[in-house]
This record gives sequence, C-alpha cells and structure tokens, in this order.
Amino acid sequence: MATERNPYDMMPEEVGDVVAMPMEEESNATFEVDPEDGGVIVDFSEQVVGMEASEDIAEWFGDMSELLEEDELNDIANDVIESYQSDKDSRAEWESMFESGFDLLGLKLEQGTEPFEGACTAVHPVLIESAVKFQSKATQELFPPAGPVKSQIVGDVTEEKQEQANRVKEFMNYQVTDQITEYFDEFERMLFHLPLIGSAFKKTYFDQGLNRPVSEFVPIDQFYISYYATDLRRADRYTHVIYRSPVEMQRDIAAGMYADVDLPDASMPEQTPMAQKMDTILGLSPSSQNDPQYVLLEQHCYLDLPKQFHGDNDGLSLPYIVTIDQKTRRVLSIRRNYDIKDKRREKKIFFTHYRFVPGFGFYGLGLIHFLGNLTMTATAAMRGLVDAGQFANLPGGFKAKGLRMVGDNDPIAPGEWKEVEAVGNDLSKMIIPLPYLSLIHI
Repeated sequence: MATERNPYDMMPEEVGDVVAMPMEEESNATFEVDPEDGGVIVDFSEQVVGMEASEDIAEWFGDMSELLEEDELNDIANDVIESYQSDKDSRAEWESMFESGFDLLGLKLEQGTEPFEGACTAVHPVLIESAVKFQSKATQELFPPAGPVKSQIVGDVTEEKQEQANRVKEFMNYQVTDQITEYFDEFERMLFHLPLIGSAFKKTYFDQGLNRPVSEFVPIDQFYISYYATDLRRADRYTHVIYRSPVEMQRDIAAGMYADVDLPDASMPEQTPMAQKMDTILGLSPSSQNDPQYVLLEQHCYLDLPKQFHGDNDGLSLPYIVTIDQKTRRVLSIRRNYDIKDKRREKKIFFTHYRFVPGFGFYGLGLIHFLGNLTMTATAAMRGLVDAGQFANLPGGFKAKGLRMVGDNDPIAPGEWKEVEAVGNDLSKMIIPLPYLSLIHI
C-alpha cells in the first residue's frame, strides 16, 4: 500500500511556510518550517502569518488562461472533453461489474416476491463483513492515537538529526489531526472503498481558499485515466471530476483558483451509473432545486503552448493542469505543473493511488473480484435453505375435489392447499403433501 504524501511537496523550496497553531484557546503561537534543514521554528508572538508564496513563485504557478487567445482556449477545452470521454468509455464495462457487486453488500431491505410472496431476500454477509474488518483493522494500524506520521533518519543518527526528525513528526501529526480537519473522515471513507473496488485515490494539495493543505478522498467514478497508463507518473493524462456548489464556486473564484468568467446558473448534474446504483441501494435521491452543482473537469495533461510560456522548450509538450466547466466548455484555469527550477520538467503528482491487490493493469483487484461469485452462490444456497424451511414448517399441497383443478397455476405458498375436483377415493389418497426439503438442525 502506498504512503501518504507530504502536503508541502508541491510548495517550492523558496517558500517559507508559516501555519498558525493554537496551543491553547488564547495562544497565538505559530510554527514555521525552515526549508533548508526541515526544522520547525515556534513563534509565540501575537502576529499570525499565513502561508504565502513569493511573487516569482505565485506568477509561475498562476493562471495562464487569461494570456491565451479565445481560439486556443476552445481547442484546449475540446481536447480535454474528448480525452475525458474516451477514458470514461474505455472502462464502462469495468464499472458495470461494480454496479452488480453493490447488490451483494446486502445494504437494502427488500420484500421478497420471487419465486413466491414472502420469499427470503437475505444476502450472505461474507463481502460486507470482509470490507468492514479491513477498514477497522487498517484504521487502527495506520491512524494510531499518537498520529499517523513517523520519522526515519537516513544515514548516521545524531542528536541534532533526531531532534529535527521529532520536530517534523510532531508538526505533521499536528497537521493531519488538527489543521486538516477532514483528514480522518476522508481516510476512513477511502479504507471502505479500497477493499471492495480494489483501487482508491487520495488528493493532497494546498487550498487557496482555506489557506491550508487539504487531503480528500476521490471516489473511483470521479477519477479517469488514459487506457494505456500503468501508473500516475507515466500517464499522459488523468482527469478529476469535481463537483462545486455555487457557494464553493464563488469562494474559489474569489481566492484566485479559477478565472472569473461568465457561467450560467448551476444545475443538477448527470449522475454516473455507479452513483445512481448506490443511491438506489441507500434510498437517496438528489434535489434539483436545492442542490445545484457545477461540474468541473480538472485534467492533468501535457500541452504544447506558445514559446513565451515554454521558453527554450518550444515544441515540447510540458505538464499542465487544465480546469474547465463541463457544461459550457469554458476554461477556468491553466497552471504549470512542474517546479520553476526543474530542468527535467517532471510533473507534480497530487494524487496517491492505493491498491488493495495489484492486478493486471492500472487498477487493483478488490473483494468484489475475489468474492463476488462466491457471495452470489452462498446467497442463492442460503435463500434456498430458508425457503425450503418455510415450506417444511408450513407445508402446502393439493386436496381432491372432483377431477378438475380449481384456480390458476400460481405457485403454491407455504401452508396453502389447492383443491382438485376428484371424488370416490379414500381420504389418504385425496391429500397429497408436496415433497419439500426438510432442514436438519445440528
């Protein structure tokens, strides 16, 4: 299983990160990360300084969409839409398998009507039980009470290095337990999806609106990657489908994450088949009037932009992050996805891919792959035994009345006797119980 990434990996070395850390209710202490040695400086002064990048760094990672012509933006948006749709279609059958697998979790209460009214609808719990056990054990191991972050010193261990490692460990544990408030909940959600589907994603980045690192779980139906990719580093592109409410969209635009372009009112987005299936099982339904959403496509890809953006790399596609509004195809932001001093121009990766069991391709194998058929077989056998027990305890059959059967050919329910018109026989020959399988109690 992969390890979590440091949220500050994406920040350049020149940036001094200062984060307010309240030690007590009335404390204004701050923690500053020294980029040279990784140490932490504690400042108990009243002034609280936020995390801000220098002008050069801010300009380098700034939005470039306003510097491009409208025709160039339209071409980029069309390429993003087409590649996203292609990646989505390439795994349509793969997603449909999970839609069937969700029925094997047994989360929906149903009344049995087949093969008769009141038939057993229980689902064998082997699948959901295995997933919950993995989630609980993994949470206990990966998120202990002292915090999930541990430090390891590479090379000779000195007292100075040990103190530095302890400072880094304590600071990062403070981040994931206090500062990143959503970390634990998103982490547990990821640990439930991971064993079932086989692949799960976490996205760690710096949110300009919140002015702090963010670590969120990305469901599998909101992340699409190119067909031939074997890992995130070598993938030509991957797309994160982002849902934003009008309030969140206004906040992101005000923070400078997206360009302030004219967008129509938010509407009810089209749900993915996997999301529709899960809503059906849980009995949920979205509201088109009260919960409108903007659907954004954030694609991490390679672009060949004009020379003034690439410098001496003209003609070479370099990594960028392009965000567009899916409905209007308007480009909201284009940002460089490599460091200013990186001569190799390697893309920065903000996603962490967790695999339950590494499989044949990019995606991992999960319990639905391993236990899906077994769960269906065990469920069918269990339902057959329960239904047979009902008939054995409340037998039904035919009772003679002439030679003609009265009624239709509906299946016989437990305890039901249908009349058959037949006369002239003794009583023992006029009642025929059906030979149902009896349950053996051990």
